[in-house]
Amino acid sequence: MTAGSGDGEQLPAAAWSGRPAEFSRYLADTGQDYVLVAAPDDQSAHVRFSGRFQGQPVVWDCEFVTLAAEQATGRAGGTQGLRNFIEIGEAGERGLPLRVGLALARVDRPAIEKMIIMIRNYKRLHPGRHEYGEPWA
Repeated sequence: MTAGSGDGEQLPAAAWSGRPAEFSRYLADTGQDYVLVAAPDDQSAHVRFSGRFQGQPVVWDCEFVTLAAEQATGRAGGTQGLRNFIEIGEAGERGLPLRVGLALARVDRPAIEKMIIMIRNYKRLHPGRHEYGEPWA
């Protein structure tokens, strides 16, 4: 997989498009498989990529975090402990918001590419938050 430079401020409008055809054309024209909006900071990354959701093409606008980063934000809720999660919001002009939190030591390009594959291969996604795996400690 190939990605952009990670400088979101310099991205053209097509890189921010929520329209699957326009975004896919941008990826093809630039030879990228996904757009790294900002360089990973070791605990999180903002990445945009194409995929399918409920049988339709979409642009995923994804915040990818470690569970340690999620816990630090105070978003970690529930009484059963923080677990791996996938959270899908409502579609907007920049695509479909997606948050993915995994029990990883760090977010780097190999982790980002594995997460993209995971989302693209997951066939039963639906809106809302999905938690899975053992509680993280």
